[in-house]
Amino acid sequence: MDAPSLDALRQEIDTIDRDLHGLIRRRADVVERISTAKPAGGLALRPGREAQVMRQRLAGHQGPFPAAAVYRMWREMVSAFTLMQTPGLKIAICRPAEQPGYWDLARDHFGCQIPFVAHDTPAQVLAAVRGGPTTIGIVPAPIESDVAPWWPLLAGGDATLPNVVARLPFLAMPNARARGISALVLARMEPEESGDDSALIAIETPTGLSRDRIAGGLAKVGLPGFTSALDQIVGGVHHYLIELPGVFADGDSRLRELGAALGLKSGRVVAIGAYAVPATPRL
Repeated sequence: MDAPSLDALRQEIDTIDRDLHGLIRRRADVVERISTAKPAGGLALRPGREAQVMRQRLAGHQGPFPAAAVYRMWREMVSAFTLMQTPGLKIAICRPAEQPGYWDLARDHFGCQIPFVAHDTPAQVLAAVRGGPTTIGIVPAPIESDVAPWWPLLAGGDATLPNVVARLPFLAMPNARARGISALVLARMEPEESGDDSALIAIETPTGLSRDRIAGGLAKVGLPGFTSALDQIVGGVHHYLIELPGVFADGDSRLRELGAALGLKSGRVVAIGAYAVPATPRL
């Protein structure tokens, strides 16, 4: 049997492209029906479910087409559908002049349709998110050497304060300028389980705590051991950022018990969010 001609193969590609476009329009129709069935307002963001979908696509992918390209295609679709359901949606990004890579992290995750607004500091991003329920914030992931750490502000208890809901990059892109940096996503919503998550717990106390003491307190109240712990002193107050497996609501009784287990006479223990553990690159 003769091999198909180039024209025949190109016609087959045209047919596939029409089918793909038709499926995207069909998905958009379903999203519109979901949107009309939900209460108006709010942020149409499902970070836990999105992480599950991305993991499924990456795990099931085979062949020479790059896995990173599959990821970007689905991220563009998911983010465009989020914009369809959330009028006024925008992304506030902390993008210092010396580190433009945070813009790349945001674009690779949230696509090219949602409006981006650059800010110089995490505090400006946090203010933008607090001022707009449909604004999502992107800030540098905390490190021990931060001069002005932003994350202690999330433990304030005010209703306008956001939670951490995702970590970037979920999958590193080959050509990003963001190598070696990571960011956290802030939104005025509760974090959502994805099946493989890391929770962030803030501990505030006027006196210092050893990591052994923190580990002992976690074990005493039945919480998993921490995978990392940062210690910052702001205004003479010690702030600890504890990362541990899972997702915990701020009202979890074990968080109240942890304060007692640590012997805190003043201070607080607060869940400030969680994120889906990033996917293992398959580029």
